[in-house]
Amino acid sequence: MKRTYVEVAGRTFHLAQGTDVRDTKEEVVAALRAGGGLVDFVVYGNVEVSVAVSPGVPLIFRSEEVEHDERDTGDLEEPFRPYETHNYETVL
Repeated sequence: MKRTYVEVAGRTFHLAQGTDVRDTKEEVVAALRAGGGLVDFVVYGNVEVSVAVSPGVPLIFRSEEVEHDERDTGDLEEPFRPYETHNYETVL
């Protein structure tokens, strides 16, 4: 399974599997073109975060292959705490 990470100003957000990365990138670009704004992400753990993006804030997308995690559905109604069973950096 491919996991996409978004690094914003040195902080890493692990996007939930199944996230439409193309749409997320388009939202980031739209916020930047507007001079800045909030972009919402559903991250690993099925939790939504809002990230303020603006010109001058470093933002990097990267992807890698990881094992499939059946809990990581992106369903905000079923959050879980990834740090209890995995050694992942988390935003919780």
